[in-house]
Amino acid sequence: MKSRSLSLIIMILVAAAPILGVAAPAAAQAAKTATAYVAEAQALANGGKIPEAIAILQQAAAEHPMSSDVYAYLGLYVCQTAGQQGANYVEAGRLVTEGFGYLDKSVELGPENPTGYFYRGIMGVNVPVFLGKLPTGIADLKKVVAFHEKTPASVSPEMLVTAHSMLGAGYEAAGNPADARTAYETVMKIAPGTDAAKAAEKKLAAMAPAAPKAKPGWLAPNPDDPGSIASIKRRIETEAENIALHLHLDLARALMDVRRYEEAREVLRAYNEKNPSNPDAYRLLFQAVGALANVGYDARTAEDTRFRTNLAFEAMSAADKIVELDPNDIGARLTRGVTGISMPFFVGKFDQGVADLEYVLKNTKAPADSATAMYWLGAARERQAMRFWLEVATKFPESESARLAMSGMRPVVTRFDEAKAVKPVVAIDFVSGFRDELAPQIAIWIEDAAEKHVKTVYVSGFAGNVKGKQVTLPVWAATSNFEGADAVTGASIDVGHYVYTWDCKGLDGKPVKPGKYVAKVEVCHWPSMKYQLAEAAITVGKAQNSARVEEGDYIPSLVVTYYPK
Repeated sequence: MKSRSLSLIIMILVAAAPILGVAAPAAAQAAKTATAYVAEAQALANGGKIPEAIAILQQAAAEHPMSSDVYAYLGLYVCQTAGQQGANYVEAGRLVTEGFGYLDKSVELGPENPTGYFYRGIMGVNVPVFLGKLPTGIADLKKVVAFHEKTPASVSPEMLVTAHSMLGAGYEAAGNPADARTAYETVMKIAPGTDAAKAAEKKLAAMAPAAPKAKPGWLAPNPDDPGSIASIKRRIETEAENIALHLHLDLARALMDVRRYEEAREVLRAYNEKNPSNPDAYRLLFQAVGALANVGYDARTAEDTRFRTNLAFEAMSAADKIVELDPNDIGARLTRGVTGISMPFFVGKFDQGVADLEYVLKNTKAPADSATAMYWLGAARERQAMRFWLEVATKFPESESARLAMSGMRPVVTRFDEAKAVKPVVAIDFVSGFRDELAPQIAIWIEDAAEKHVKTVYVSGFAGNVKGKQVTLPVWAATSNFEGADAVTGASIDVGHYVYTWDCKGLDGKPVKPGKYVAKVEVCHWPSMKYQLAEAAITVGKAQNSARVEEGDYIPSLVVTYYPK
């Protein structure tokens, strides 16, 4: 699926909100019921007055703090406002976080109420995958389907159709085409002839598996094909189907031997759809996907911002399948455990990873396996401890405990070694003072006195590659227009002290004119949405000069110094 920018994350029509058929308020009541408030908010939202709807629901929450429905619609409408923020991605992200807080409250208050699960599920599928809401979104929509199976009257036909449709989209985003296909087929079955069924039919047509099969040019000579690959392909076309299916694994191995991982991945996907009970096929798929992920950020990120995220989900899905098919395989448990701990937070397999590694420690007889499990359990405990610091810093930012947490995250500051520098040079010395679940996105660049982009010194991998679909560093993106970004895009840096240098040259490689210049550092953390832009001005000329900025939690120290020739 094509990636959507954060400004387009909320695609749910306000018209979907009346699914529950909320009744009108009773005129005789002096105080509004929660149901009446929801009905009033729906009417406002249907008329495009979402801010007014939110205000009504906030009042309702104050008067009816135990109403699951109030929080469900409040979360829905707050999330919808995120899509109206244009290029202000930080604000959009903040609103998404706020909206999900209300949706979480709805589910907490009404564990047997499908409404909260329904809207949280829809939003979980629609927001960008890197926000980490997809696994919960899929689970929520499955819960709505389960509500219907248990008590059909609790879920309206419209809600059920939408739940299956969004499940299809969620499974696609998670790299699970088999379950996506089942969800779309269910929509066609329960709502034949409707727009939803027609949309599902189109989705199914677009999902046609790219299974290796006879086609023009398959047997044509290919200079990149080793003889073994061509031979296996030829046998697949000529052998009986059951033999040809087995040969797909040989073909996948041959493709992986020559590092054609994308092709191997497609061959294995096709094989697993026809024969989903072979753990060896999922082991190969895990290896192929892992090899693709090891490439790092590249041009594919700009084409699809969810490319690497989808690889993470697909790798974990393969690992889950290996353990499901071979639960006593210590190696499979170890692989899944390490994967669960090392994968980004949004994969949602951290606790499972810990359980897998503890299983390995308890059951293995191999010292190497024990050592690996112990190391990664240590890494897991460290991350678990960090989560408490993150939570206190996010929920109670003004508390003394938050100050202590921030201090604990902050590294010791070292200094720039002038003697080793080629002059003239500007040293940009700063501290990244906050650690989140993911390494932050950071950009460092130079502007002239007219606030015109002179040169980007460094930009993190995701932000540098995503380019026009920028969702993390809006100021750098707007100022630089990504000029020269390819040359300075590097691996993401985490909490720590860093010194970057500017050679006092512009994008054309020529020395800049003497005058005032400003060094800027922009940082954005995920998923906490902590953000800061720091800047300091210096003068390029004959005399050494320096500027220091020491404020803010996320870039607590910025020192910019010009060293003349």
